[in-house]
Amino acid sequence: MVKVAEQTSEEVTVEVTIRRRGSLLEMEGAILEATNAVGRCVTEQALMRFDTDGSEIRVAEIKLTACGRNPKAYQTPYGAVQVERYV
Repeated sequence: MVKVAEQTSEEVTVEVTIRRRGSLLEMEGAILEATNAVGRCVTEQALMRFDTDGSEIRVAEIKLTACGRNPKAYQTPYGAVQVERYV
């Protein structure tokens, strides 16, 4: 289990819980899954950090506005993450 314990504008601290059960092979699988979960969690935080705030954008005389936040899946080296971002 992975969860964000604390975050600032500069850092994110995650808390990881790994069960020590089963054979060594099973524990290695649990460690791998926890490591990937950390990567997905922090990547999700990074994607949200670089998202727009939804305010309008002007290009010459054209005003562009966001329709709202929609969920989108992103492929990462740690597996897919789903983040709601402005479109």
